[in-house]
Amino acid sequence: MAVKPKEAAASPKEAAKPAKETPAPSGPGSLDKLAPYLGPGFVVSLVLVFIGERLLGTIDTARMALSGLGVAGAIGTTALRFSLIAGHKDAERKRIERTLGIFSAVGLVSLGLYFIANTEVGRGLVGIADAAPDKRARFDGATTVAWIVLAGLSIAPIVFGEAALAPMRRAPRVEVRRIYAAAAAGLTLAFAAAYSALFTYAAGELEIKVDRSYFRTAKASESTKKIISSTTEPVEVRAFFPPLNDVGIEVDAYLADIAKGAPNFKYGFYDRLLYPQLAKDNKVTQDAVLVILKGPSRETLTLDKEMTKAASKLKSLDADFQKALLKAMKDARTAYVTVGHGEVNEGSTSAAEGRSAKLLRRLLEGQNYSVKDLGMPQGLANDVPEDASLVIVHGPTQAFTPEEVSSLERYAARGGKLLIALDPEAKGDMGPLANIAGLAFDPTTLATTDQFFVPRHRNASDKANLITNRFSSHASVSTLSRVSARAVVLMPIPGSLEKKQTDAKVDFVLRSSAGTFGDKNGNFELDGDEKKATFNLGAAVSKPLGDDVNKDKVKGPAETRIFMLSDADCISDLALGFAETNQILFVDAVRWLNGDESYSGEIATPEDVRIQHTKQKDVFWFYGTIIGAPALLLGAGILVTRRTRRAVRRQA
Repeated sequence: MAVKPKEAAASPKEAAKPAKETPAPSGPGSLDKLAPYLGPGFVVSLVLVFIGERLLGTIDTARMALSGLGVAGAIGTTALRFSLIAGHKDAERKRIERTLGIFSAVGLVSLGLYFIANTEVGRGLVGIADAAPDKRARFDGATTVAWIVLAGLSIAPIVFGEAALAPMRRAPRVEVRRIYAAAAAGLTLAFAAAYSALFTYAAGELEIKVDRSYFRTAKASESTKKIISSTTEPVEVRAFFPPLNDVGIEVDAYLADIAKGAPNFKYGFYDRLLYPQLAKDNKVTQDAVLVILKGPSRETLTLDKEMTKAASKLKSLDADFQKALLKAMKDARTAYVTVGHGEVNEGSTSAAEGRSAKLLRRLLEGQNYSVKDLGMPQGLANDVPEDASLVIVHGPTQAFTPEEVSSLERYAARGGKLLIALDPEAKGDMGPLANIAGLAFDPTTLATTDQFFVPRHRNASDKANLITNRFSSHASVSTLSRVSARAVVLMPIPGSLEKKQTDAKVDFVLRSSAGTFGDKNGNFELDGDEKKATFNLGAAVSKPLGDDVNKDKVKGPAETRIFMLSDADCISDLALGFAETNQILFVDAVRWLNGDESYSGEIATPEDVRIQHTKQKDVFWFYGTIIGAPALLLGAGILVTRRTRRAVRRQA
């Protein structure tokens, strides 16, 4: 007797059960097996087009092969995608494939725009092949932006959607929302990238630049622009930088700012290796070099092509460029600084406290002066050298001999230029030096009863460290006068000046505040017969030349010019390093003395500003770090611990 198989022996009850659910509905036969590869295949096809057109565009054979293969692949995968949609019976899978198919179609539109914009056949189809250059340029720009944006909007959603769909390809059901969310995320990223790129492109086309970074390149100052504008002859700058160099880009912005308002100024950038003969003619043997040309004059300014090394030089670019520019435009001049009388520039035991003149010498060199000493060994007792464009007497502590004073008087009488800064603490009589300018010098130290002083030693003597913003409208202080609302000059322990009987023109360019008094007894307090008043701290003196003077030999303006200060320390390293306004005072005074007042203005130097701590701030930070911060942490710890214990008790 034959035995029946188990399935044949199934009970009628089991036979009545419904059959098990079959796996996910399949697509249209073999096409369903290709579905996982359609998205990657489409993206790879676009990559082949990119390689053929952008990387191997100069090799025709490779370009045609890769681009043709890429285009065929993109069209084929898109066609298969829509065929898959038509054959699917599952409505959810159909929706997903339709969505991905639409993004593939967007990619094909992107390819179409690319070939219209970059092939003669495409341009001919849209009638732009024979258009005017500016119209073609606008068309090329618009189509380039369009095909790049459409390519991004096609690729990103396909990649994200396929990545989300991959784990569900063989599942009975698919999560449509998850696929849509992934595709939407890709679409959002593509839109964000397109927006950022277009915003950056549009911002780049505008001539507006906002730099909020810590590092900044110095901008062209008004003073530099005035120097360029003052010349009628063309000034040319040749910048030798490698292509797309970061330092070169910063320098380009600086030079472009100068060129805006100076028709006689032009500049150009050159690659030293591409223009070897030009580099040789300009004696340039390295990159990052600026050559300033004015007629036969040539000056060189060297930077560094590495941004990390050039950053500090870019901060002082305006000062360095102006210095080289002045050398190219002006003949070198000589400034003599007197020595042998305990002057500030000689250095002393108090030099460490800032009573030195290194910054003053540097500022003079920046104005194209060659600085030399002038004392008895150099012949001061006999006469001032003929090549002197300027003589500076900087805070002597000992009196000049009558012969030396006579020498300076003769120099002033023949059209010389003098800058005299006197010191109230000098032991000798400074009256004869002040008399050269027709002024009287009162060495009584000034102090103030108001808040116009700088605290330095935290005692009563600080009241003699005067600050003032009371400037006249004279050309020697025109820059400070324009910014007097926010600029002050530091005058540490000054004396005062008065006009004597003289036929010279005297302009007191710098005055103290109304709360200042002459501290006769040296206690820095207003007492006795001391009275508050406004005192003269600086004077600009000019005097016509006598008929016996040969004006052709006069250096600078054909008149005597003397600038006098009642405090030598205001142009010492201490004050010049503390206040940039003191540097402006000195530089503008020197410019006025030699007739360069048209160059007056600040020099842009966005260098790091030294942080000044007051004594009270130091005390606050000291106790705050050693007591305040630990106490704060301890208190927070105690509070958290107590709250935790209370919570535990409540739970118990």
